[in-house]
Amino acid sequence: MNFIRSLRFKFIVGLTLIMLPLFMLLYYNNVYAMKVVRDQVSLTNMNHLAKSVEQNERVLQETNRYLYSLGERDPDIISLFFLKYGSGDYIIAKQRIMNKFMTDIGFYNLIDSFFLYDAVNEDLLLATSGNYDVKMSMVQESMPVQMQQLEGEIQKPEWSIVRGGTWNALVKTVRINAQFYAGALVDMNALNHPEQFTESGDRGGAVIVGADGGALSDSALNSEQIKLAAAHLTGLNNPYQVISDVTSTGGARQYLMLGIPSAMSEMNYIVLLPEEDMMRNLPFFQQIIRLLPIGAAVILITAMFFLRQLLFRPMNVLIRGMRRVSRGELDVRLETPASSELEFVTHSFNQMTSEIQHLKIDVYEEQLRTREAEFKQLQMQINPHFYLNSLNIIHSLASLQKHELVQQMAGHLADYFRFSLRAGKRVIRLDEEMEHIGHYLEIQKLRFPNKLDFILDVEANLGHYVLPPLTIQPFVENAIIHGFQRRTEPFVIRISARKSKTLSGSDSHQGNQDHETLQLSITDNGVGFKQDILERLQQGQYAENPGGQHIGIWNVIHRLLVKYGEHAGLQFSNQTEGGAAVHIHMPAQTEEEEGRAYAKPVDRG
Repeated sequence: MNFIRSLRFKFIVGLTLIMLPLFMLLYYNNVYAMKVVRDQVSLTNMNHLAKSVEQNERVLQETNRYLYSLGERDPDIISLFFLKYGSGDYIIAKQRIMNKFMTDIGFYNLIDSFFLYDAVNEDLLLATSGNYDVKMSMVQESMPVQMQQLEGEIQKPEWSIVRGGTWNALVKTVRINAQFYAGALVDMNALNHPEQFTESGDRGGAVIVGADGGALSDSALNSEQIKLAAAHLTGLNNPYQVISDVTSTGGARQYLMLGIPSAMSEMNYIVLLPEEDMMRNLPFFQQIIRLLPIGAAVILITAMFFLRQLLFRPMNVLIRGMRRVSRGELDVRLETPASSELEFVTHSFNQMTSEIQHLKIDVYEEQLRTREAEFKQLQMQINPHFYLNSLNIIHSLASLQKHELVQQMAGHLADYFRFSLRAGKRVIRLDEEMEHIGHYLEIQKLRFPNKLDFILDVEANLGHYVLPPLTIQPFVENAIIHGFQRRTEPFVIRISARKSKTLSGSDSHQGNQDHETLQLSITDNGVGFKQDILERLQQGQYAENPGGQHIGIWNVIHRLLVKYGEHAGLQFSNQTEGGAAVHIHMPAQTEEEEGRAYAKPVDRG
């Protein structure tokens, strides 16, 4: 069966065409929902980040302006340039500057320290709200670098990054005059506000990284997360990025990465938001996206299983039953399925096969009755034909006043008629048929003394085989009528019977088997068949018109066809040494075997 044309294939394609748009719509809806969540979360957190960065940058810009204005507006810093180092006025001026710086630190909330550095005397004045010694050490170590950067260049507003042992800072240094430098120090941790990013969860956070990707501030992110973020700094121009890393278990974890580069220094504000925390309101949709292919396969397999149980399996049983019926097995009965529709179909099939079986039996019995009636009609048809010929013979002998021959003729005719009483049977034995032919030929010899002779050549042990009555006589009679004309030599008729085996494969159930065949031959040494008549006989044209002089031949061949079908046949020919030959073949059957075979209808084509 062509799978593409099968219902199974069409159901699979149909279910796939129905399910595919639904799954695609569901998949698109889930992806769209996740995109909306990402957009909204990124927008919210980007707003927080931008606000925080803007606030930090504004404080740093104000601090820049404050530092640049010190050399112009602060009289104490200006006076230090003219006072003697270490004098009382010098110390008093430094104290006033210290007090001013401490006051201004409170005003600039991000600033950790203000300092004033005397490059000539290498004296550092530091006002700080944190650890004084640590800040003092960091500023002293960074001042040579700061001064070198300011030497001979236009002062820039950017802040320098200074890395400490345990913390990092932003440092801004301005040159007041040739001797003094003022500056401010900002703790990097003060610029990072992780508490603003509520979607960061337990595994997310914010961090400030430098241009090299190193962390500048403390962060809840681990080193691997910071490296992951640093690897994607080039994408900070996008509203957000979806990045992923491989976990220790071999799985992948996705993050939403936001970032803004600073305008005041070479650093970047970074926020990492874990998607599994960010999407905690959409866990179902996340799982659905992963399980969509598996779900589709499970649904399709389940649907096919139910269809197989409810439809395909009963249909296959029905198809197998139909195939068995097509092979002639009419006793097929199918079990009733569960569904009402298929139950009706199965019940109809069982009822149909039962009716066909009964109809076949009725047709079979009618064929037997028809064949029996046809056979009897043919059997009865040949008897009057012979009777008329016999009466003509007696009439001819009586006309010649051959009373002795008439007596012998009457005796043989009586025996012949006694045989005719038995000839009403369906079949007779071969030895009975030969005895009858003997009587008939003896009658003919009385009619043509010294001019007619016959030979009965029957193979031993063939007398018990049966054949339709009067099968041979019409051909013997035909030979005497047509082959005995204008002869000076005695006319000899030879009747022989043989048995042979033939290979037959007509029975599809039994295969090729050897069948015994009874071969009957009627030959003479007469004039033989005329060529045109022989051609007609060989072509079977004797069967076209059952009237006239060929009624005996037509009768015999039709009786054989009615009884044996294609297993019987008739051949006509002329012998090379002269004379006609008729060969008849039929199944070699005993009376018991014929009785069994008679029950089988014969296909006559």
